[in-house]
Amino acid sequence: MGCCGQGRAALVQGKAIGQPMLAQAGAGVRIEFTQPTSVLVRGPATGRHYQFHAGARTQQVDPRDAAMLVKSGYFRLA
Repeated sequence: MGCCGQGRAALVQGKAIGQPMLAQAGAGVRIEFTQPTSVLVRGPATGRHYQFHAGARTQQVDPRDAAMLVKSGYFRLA
C-alpha cells in the first residue's frame, strides 16, 4: 500500500498520466491564463508570485506550480 504523498511526488516528477510536459523538474513550464483579465497568483507549491496580463497571458512557471494551476481550470499548457 502506497503513501498518499507518493501521488504528489509522481506528479512533480512528471509520472502522472496526462502531464508529460511537467517531467523536467527545475525547467520552466509555459502556461497560459485563459481569462480576459489580469491576475496575480501565488504558486501553490513554491509560493512564487506570477502575474498574468490581459495582453500577455503566457509565461513560464515552476513545474510544481504549473500542475496545480492547470488543474484549477483557469490555466492551460501553452
